Amino acid sequence: MAPPASFPLVWTSHGLCSAGAPWIPLTDLAAQHGFGFFETLRAYRGRLFRPDEHFARMAKSAKKFRVKLPLDAEGFRRASADLLLRHGMPDARVRLTVTAGPPPLAAIQVLPLDPPPDAAYERGVSVWMAPLRRNTRGVLSGHKTMNYMENYWAREEGKRRGAFEAIFLNERGEISEGTRANLFWVVGGRVQTPALSTGILAGVTRTAILEILKARRLPVEEGTWGPEALDGADEAFLASTIVEVLPVVAVGKRPIGKGRPGRFAAELRKAFRSRVEGELSRASR
Repeated sequence: MAPPASFPLVWTSHGLCSAGAPWIPLTDLAAQHGFGFFETLRAYRGRLFRPDEHFARMAKSAKKFRVKLPLDAEGFRRASADLLLRHGMPDARVRLTVTAGPPPLAAIQVLPLDPPPDAAYERGVSVWMAPLRRNTRGVLSGHKTMNYMENYWAREEGKRRGAFEAIFLNERGEISEGTRANLFWVVGGRVQTPALSTGILAGVTRTAILEILKARRLPVEEGTWGPEALDGADEAFLASTIVEVLPVVAVGKRPIGKGRPGRFAAELRKAFRSRVEGELSRASR
């Protein structure tokens, strides 16, 4: 039976509890310094897309920062499946959070999916170039941590300016990533996206998009570019767990290409959804 909507259940490494119950003590380094990690996954018809890849990314960060995870990949999959069933939400957003402790604590939440509206895919969205800089030499570079104030601020500032997403440059002035999505653009039929060396997060959806492009033998390049690269782009799109593939049609008031969604974004969104369906079908056999 699903719990009351106002008191959703949360799985923790100490057992099930209400989302309203405090489960992180004030002595935890997550509460004191934002020391912890998180992953956001998408469930399609009750099944997670690439849970092992998400978990492996967190495990890599935990090892880097010497935090022992209080659950393993199999335990995460089982607990998530149970929680999705309890909530009666087959299509949902699933968040795994691990605090540094000591001792480390883990929590899994099932949340409403809340994807962009259909109009966003039909008309495209705009982005804002944030004045902040990603630091490729910083210890947090390439890790998905709870220390998220920079991303939150940039995203909210972007919203105030009417943009769907904010885009960071790094300290070298190279395009890196959005606050919650990776960025791709197309120039003369070639898809381009910032390389991992620009300080971006290795997005799970980003990886899937690169796999699709390479499987179709479409030209794709991971590299380094300044913001002027978007001025000459024919089209652009964001890629993330929740938005999947979302067309970008402007940087602020400046249009990208013809200022409307292009064919690459539409085709890749269909191809991505097809890959999701294929992978989940094989996993259920």
